[in-house]
Amino acid sequence: MSDKPQTAPVSDSPAHFPGPIRWLARIEIWAGTVFFWLIFFGVMWQVLGRYVPAIAWVGAGEVARLSMVALTFITAGYLIGKNGHIVIEVFDAILQGKRLFTVLRVFAAVVMVITCIALAWESLLMIEQGWRRVTTVLHMPIAVLYVFAFIGFTSGAIHSIAKIFAANRPEPKLDISEMEG
Repeated sequence: MSDKPQTAPVSDSPAHFPGPIRWLARIEIWAGTVFFWLIFFGVMWQVLGRYVPAIAWVGAGEVARLSMVALTFITAGYLIGKNGHIVIEVFDAILQGKRLFTVLRVFAAVVMVITCIALAWESLLMIEQGWRRVTTVLHMPIAVLYVFAFIGFTSGAIHSIAKIFAANRPEPKLDISEMEG
């Protein structure tokens, strides 16, 4: 036995979040990875098409652009849940360990819930209107992009609600290595 005092390890993983929230985060990472690869292949196809005109396809650029928009929206909830969004950390250092710290976290999460619900509602309204307009090359309805926005902002609201109930626990940190596979 060692003379060092035994302390419980502090984990940055969101183990205190319910299973469905952890599964939602896994699905968002998976979907984000798919869209990332679509961006990559769309851009690479464009580059190859410049040098081999026989395989040039105008839709490759549109696939890459639309995938970038979808990636941005679909990972919004994940980034909110993992604190990958912009945060003012000055208050964290000043209020650490005080009751007001938990109040500040709850307030920030409530603001995020309200914001995400408002954006999800607007996305829903845009989905209703966007079926008539289509993209130039693929002729995909613009409403599909707003479906991704709706999913992302709804997910952000869910993650923020979970953060309200976990405000007095250590927050998970965004760990880039977990995105590597």
